[in-house]
Amino acid sequence: MSAGRFGTRGRLLVGLAVAVALAIAIVAGIFAREPLERAALTAGLRGATGYAISLDRVSHANGGLVLSGFHARSQGGAIVVDAARIAIVRGAGRLRLDVYRPHVAVLPDRLRGNERTGLLHAAEGLHVYDVAIDARVREGSAVLASGEIPVVDAAFVGVAGNVRLSEHTLQYDLHAALREDDGSYPIVASARSAGYGPPAIRWTATRLPVVPFARAIPPDAQVRVTGGTLSEVTVSNGPSGVVRFDAQLSGGDIEFANGALHEVRDLHGDVALSENAYGSSGLKGTLDGVPLEIAGEARGLRDLRALARLAVAAEGEPALTGVRLEATAPGVAYTQFAFTTEHGPLAVSLVLIDPRETTLHFNTAIAEDRVNSGGERTSAMGVRTKAVAGVNGDYFDIGRSYAPQGMLIRDGEIVRGPTDRYALVIRRDNSVEFGEYRMHGSAKTGHGTFALTQVNNWPAGRATVITPAFGKTLPPAKGVTFVALTALDGAGTYLVSRVVPATEPIPAEFGLAFGPLVTSPLPRVGEKVIVKYALDPAVDGAVAGIGGGPLLLKDGQWYEDKHAPAPDERDVRWPVVGLAKLQDDFLAFVAVDGRHPERSVGMTRPEFADLLRLLGASDAMALDSGGSVTLVSRAPGDANVSVRNVPSDSSAERWVSDALFLYSSAPPPALVLPRTATTPVPEKRPEL
Repeated sequence: MSAGRFGTRGRLLVGLAVAVALAIAIVAGIFAREPLERAALTAGLRGATGYAISLDRVSHANGGLVLSGFHARSQGGAIVVDAARIAIVRGAGRLRLDVYRPHVAVLPDRLRGNERTGLLHAAEGLHVYDVAIDARVREGSAVLASGEIPVVDAAFVGVAGNVRLSEHTLQYDLHAALREDDGSYPIVASARSAGYGPPAIRWTATRLPVVPFARAIPPDAQVRVTGGTLSEVTVSNGPSGVVRFDAQLSGGDIEFANGALHEVRDLHGDVALSENAYGSSGLKGTLDGVPLEIAGEARGLRDLRALARLAVAAEGEPALTGVRLEATAPGVAYTQFAFTTEHGPLAVSLVLIDPRETTLHFNTAIAEDRVNSGGERTSAMGVRTKAVAGVNGDYFDIGRSYAPQGMLIRDGEIVRGPTDRYALVIRRDNSVEFGEYRMHGSAKTGHGTFALTQVNNWPAGRATVITPAFGKTLPPAKGVTFVALTALDGAGTYLVSRVVPATEPIPAEFGLAFGPLVTSPLPRVGEKVIVKYALDPAVDGAVAGIGGGPLLLKDGQWYEDKHAPAPDERDVRWPVVGLAKLQDDFLAFVAVDGRHPERSVGMTRPEFADLLRLLGASDAMALDSGGSVTLVSRAPGDANVSVRNVPSDSSAERWVSDALFLYSSAPPPALVLPRTATTPVPEKRPEL
């Protein structure tokens, strides 16, 4: 149930009654005979509202009019109102309106144009400027449906109160009672408006059943609420059709996609609804006795399914001690859960990614935007590039050049050449491939051909491609010569502009570095060189790639990676991080904290692979672990990413070489109250 739908339904029942009363007040007394009177009323209401109107009978009683068998249908069929009888008595400046057994059906899928506000416009068309109504509705019901499926089906014992309508202004104060399972739940509703636009609405109730409203959750959202009671309920509307709920769930049962039934208790906080999104600044409660927190904004079924999936993954751990779920951006969900093992506690942070979400794309970032750098924190790179989530990347030359040891592809270009260990490549369609890549390339001159197997590898041993992404300068290197190249066309033909021995720093630009292992004559100034290079095997549409390793899972099974970096760390229990491809093509960043005995002891590589398999991974690869492990995401209400796990270097984030990030082009969340942006504060670099 969206915010606009909830508010529209309430206004429609009152508004239609107002329109009926106004039309009758104009034509009452003009026609004396029932057929003519009924025809005039029907025609007048149809002309004023644009609705198809029918009446079974019009009669007079107790000084007023009685309409029997009232039926109204909007032009598109989105709104249908039926009432067994409507009695109207006109007094001194007021109307008394009694509606017996009304039924309102709203199908938001069919709402078009002015059907949302047509009744207020109808009142304007009747040129009525000040009408007060004492209204009473007996034994009413309302249905909100999606297609043929009712998502809210509520019965009311009765509604009583007053309504005042003047030009462009609607006010009401009503008392109603919702009926569910032979119980009655009082509701107080009020509305105030002045000028154009929707009125300010506030509905309150001491207690309400959950099930009638939980039917608003789409059937294929993979989560179903089967019981519970809300207490201290407040419903109010805000700008742009947003409706906010504030309540506490004093008891409830929820069923996830795996069919297991779970108890939700003491869930309290705010929920905001718009026409196509659900959001909360924070809900807190318990799931089967385990502390539970939910926050963020979900847009559409995919986001709801992602949250449900994370909840299922978390509750599947028998020693669970806490869960937090967040909707980060369309197609992105975050969870953090803690559980205990025989070795000690574990804290897991996970970002679940729907690669089919068209507003998402991946890319890599490199410290200080260059291969040779002083390092940069993962969160700082994420803020600088406006990411919504990400993880630290490859192993690197720590404390010296900070150059990544493996492959790096950024914006579709190779920034650092591959090595003999696994890397992951992400295509333009967000699909992921794990593989062992080589670089296949050559530099052809008039004197011969040089094989090219590396990019921005310094100091060079053989022939290496150098690009401006290397950094500002090439450091001195014994036995290395740099050949600067100027492009002559877009097909890989270059002209040698200078040849410089690396005896002192050299400004970095596109060219070739020749190391001491090269014995053939080098290119000379003015000579043409044809340079071509690419990944082998080729990856069509590659936009991002990052080295790491080892490969942990292949086709759902543990993979003993023969080229694993730091092989002595295989069975060390410490912080670990990686990227996993799940069986239904979802992707996940996963980080497990370590070196914190009181909070999280970490995992060995085989243990981490087992955890990823339990989470549904078919293929997975680790990234640089230990003190480098950092997972960032945009928390609800924040403008920037922030660190979501607890790094192990004295709980401080490490300077690293590169990172893998996720970006979203979707508008920022509108339903979550903004918080102060979490821009990282510069810190003194630790001594190494």
